[in-house]
Amino acid sequence: MIDPMADIDHSSPAGPDNMDGADGNLEVFDASAYRSNLAKMDKIRSFMGIASGCVAGVCGLTGLAGLVCFIVLHMAVNLSLLAFKMNLDLHSYSRESMFAFLTADLQKCAMSFMLFWTLFYGLVYLF
Repeated sequence: MIDPMADIDHSSPAGPDNMDGADGNLEVFDASAYRSNLAKMDKIRSFMGIASGCVAGVCGLTGLAGLVCFIVLHMAVNLSLLAFKMNLDLHSYSRESMFAFLTADLQKCAMSFMLFWTLFYGLVYLF
């Protein structure tokens, strides 16, 4: 089975990664599809950090209001990825827990958010 989110066009996965001992089912894990999925989600989350920083700066949010804006938009993007791209089936695309998926790249996105938040706040309200 090929991961439809990864857009990889080879016909067979890289191979079995482990054997489930309970009923003998083979669990197939394609490392190249997994890396491709992570790269695409990283790009989407990075863009979200930049765009939400611009929104918070232009709206004039300061303090906790800006932090809440970031957290809400970060969770909204992650939930939309989960709903629209993964059809609410995280374990078919990743070995992460739900909490790990929702908080992935949080620090890196927060740095991009802070940079563009302060930049656009300064451009709109200070100059």
